[in-house]
Amino acid sequence: MMKFGFSSNGFRCICNYFFLPGFRRISTSSSSNEGNTSSSFANFLVDNLGFSNHQSLSTSATLSSRRRHGGTKLVNNFNWAENAESVIQFLKQIGFQQSDIRKLVCHEPRILLSRVSQTLKPKIKLLNDLGLSGSDLVQVIVRNPLILRQSLGLAIHAFRTVLGSDENVVSAINKSHRIQFRKAANNLIPNVELLQSYSGISGEKFQKHIIRHPSLYCMKTDLFQKILTRVEKKLGIPPNSVMFLYGIQSVSALSDQSIDDKCEIFKSFGWTQSDVMELIRRNPLCLTSTEERLKGKLDFLINQLGYKPHYLAVQASFFTYSIEKRLLPRYRVLQVLKEKGLIKEHHLLSSASILTEANFLKKFILPFEEIHEVYAQLTGSTVESLVAGRVKGQI
Repeated sequence: MMKFGFSSNGFRCICNYFFLPGFRRISTSSSSNEGNTSSSFANFLVDNLGFSNHQSLSTSATLSSRRRHGGTKLVNNFNWAENAESVIQFLKQIGFQQSDIRKLVCHEPRILLSRVSQTLKPKIKLLNDLGLSGSDLVQVIVRNPLILRQSLGLAIHAFRTVLGSDENVVSAINKSHRIQFRKAANNLIPNVELLQSYSGISGEKFQKHIIRHPSLYCMKTDLFQKILTRVEKKLGIPPNSVMFLYGIQSVSALSDQSIDDKCEIFKSFGWTQSDVMELIRRNPLCLTSTEERLKGKLDFLINQLGYKPHYLAVQASFFTYSIEKRLLPRYRVLQVLKEKGLIKEHHLLSSASILTEANFLKKFILPFEEIHEVYAQLTGSTVESLVAGRVKGQI
């Protein structure tokens, strides 16, 4: 059996592949062992996992690159093909379909070089102990293949310590496909301790934010310290504010220059600096909208609906919801209801916009058949679906 190894010119070997009419197997004009091994690995993917020729070459190149930049070390007598077959068999035993394995290997081909007994089985046991099995386990691994490449024990311990339950740990792992478990093991607990000492925010309040954005809390602690400082100084959000955690989410995605550019967009619509800072303190996530969407929302609220900046500065919910999906349909419904005399009291869009869809339907749509067609057209739904919703609610 050919031994597995790549030279530093792995990509150049890939360029020598050619296809002969009538032959499915991939070959190379290079006589080097590295080129032959690269070709053999590509053929293995085609024969055993149903890869296309193009996919197999691309995945082989990915493997070569990752091994060359700190990837996998192989002993001289390592029978890679036999090992890869055992990996595939093991993955199928725990619930993977061949299409799942193909996705997994496309993203992280080094998994085929993992030792089943020494590496994969212990990791799967850790995930099973968290309550992950069957299709749930498969989906978690497919979304984040690094989960089978990195050390999990210390990372899971860190998440358990911070989040308090295995259920929360599973939720965090499910929420992000970018968790780097080495960083979680080293940085999560120190970062949370830093956050608590800096802000005084209790565990229950920040746990849900970690579950939603786990990678954000796994960055290096010195960088996390700078994020906390920027939230307070750049956005003007006090550390003890409930919005401080949203500020972390906002500034982690934006440079200071980007924040300044977004503020200038507000000012171009007549906002003062104090108006802008008031809105940011109430809803720092307003800065994460693209410049185009931010301009569109300000145009709608100010130029079309006639709201003044000082009013909008305290209506943070307007900058949470979509114009097309929520603000415009609900504004138009309130307008039509008033025009038709179906409602007597004045209802503010700010109050109507924060209602859940179910509550908005119950209060403003379902009781008035005259409005069903209007709302269906505005939201891209159907009158039948609105009526069905009413019947379901009555039942």
